[in-house]
Amino acid sequence: MSILDMFKKKKSTDNHYLTGKEIRAIAKENSKVMFELERKKHRKADESEFISAMKDDKNILEIEDLHTYFFTEQGVVKAVNGVSINIPQNSVVGIVGESGCGKSVTSMSVMQLLQGPTGQIYSGSIRFKSLDFKRDENGNPIPIYETDENGNVVYTEAKDKRGNVKYGKDGKPVMVPVQKLNESGVYAFEMEEKVFDIAQMPINEIHRIRGRQISMIFQEPMTSLNPVFTIGNQLDEVVFIHTPGATKEMAKARSLEMLKLVGIAMPERVYNAYPHELSGGMRQRVMISMALACDPRLIIADEPTTALDVTIQAQILDLLRELKDRINGSIMLITHDLGVIAEMADYVVVMYAGRVIEQGTVSEIFHNPCHPYTKGLQKSKPTMDSDTDTLFNIPGNVPNPVNMPSHCFFKERCSEASDKCSGEYPCMVKISDTHYVSCHLYGEEDCNG
Repeated sequence: MSILDMFKKKKSTDNHYLTGKEIRAIAKENSKVMFELERKKHRKADESEFISAMKDDKNILEIEDLHTYFFTEQGVVKAVNGVSINIPQNSVVGIVGESGCGKSVTSMSVMQLLQGPTGQIYSGSIRFKSLDFKRDENGNPIPIYETDENGNVVYTEAKDKRGNVKYGKDGKPVMVPVQKLNESGVYAFEMEEKVFDIAQMPINEIHRIRGRQISMIFQEPMTSLNPVFTIGNQLDEVVFIHTPGATKEMAKARSLEMLKLVGIAMPERVYNAYPHELSGGMRQRVMISMALACDPRLIIADEPTTALDVTIQAQILDLLRELKDRINGSIMLITHDLGVIAEMADYVVVMYAGRVIEQGTVSEIFHNPCHPYTKGLQKSKPTMDSDTDTLFNIPGNVPNPVNMPSHCFFKERCSEASDKCSGEYPCMVKISDTHYVSCHLYGEEDCNG
């Protein structure tokens, strides 16, 4: 080899290396797609454009073929790549999988909390059965008024913000109808059940659902609570935003009621405290009370016990279990901990690399796991009766989300892989009425759909 050959620039063999020209081409293409998706998200739309219907009336939420992408300089990251999940009414559905499998992105898609313009719901549907305000011809919620024994609306003297009686031009007190209060102690309105497709809803309409019908408990309360406002200010804000005409007295009464509901012994003191004055467990209880303030139909709990110690974790899980029955709602529980899933969930969804690979009842998943990845997750959990000194781990790494293969994503890490696994991605195979698995180990003739 000559000296000149030694200094010649070798051609890169790194498959992930991109030239400046390629990066510019990707950015240009991404900009076009992001512009269209952002325009769709911020459009003015008639309600008929995002009204839908549930495929199964027993479900509160139906996620069907959801694709959520992040448009980056390196390419399109398919964080959620064709996910379908059903959440029945009055049930707990646990979503489990390792970090980066798409659990949190799925929940963020349901809440429309993706960081735009790079993060976008690309396609699919998210159908939610909502209890929405019935509205008049001007689009305002229709209030329910108090009536006497003859069915006539009861009137009272109108008062200003200072509590003084208002007078008309004729010198007589202004009379207004008395609005009823609901079970939560806030103003009552006529309601009607509607099914919204959240994936099609513009961003200026999502407030009809987010925070009131679907609420979220985040994994780190200290980053979710504003450090410069008291707990009371932040709890009251939820009531003010989602209850038309709510007064300060109503908001405070509802906030104190929620703090009592989650087991806080001195609600008045916590109401006036700042987040840094509370312990981790207390802050998480505050987050749960905030999520429950508007009687949601669905609570998304994104690893709610990750930042807590074991004792507090058990208390929070007991609280969630008790509250589910009390509010008659559903919970989407996202966690890494299989023990939490076994204790809390009615149904389990196992995700890997942006896809659902197995789902079923908690009994089916724990007593009859079918996918090799599900089996590996269960083996990796330490047990008291283990005969080995080392923990089991699944070898290999998750494939690059920018350039996903067309075959089974788990093939390179699977101990049961065969030649068939190099073909097309496996479809969902029906094991029982509630148990499905996406794996070539099971008959293709049993494919669902």
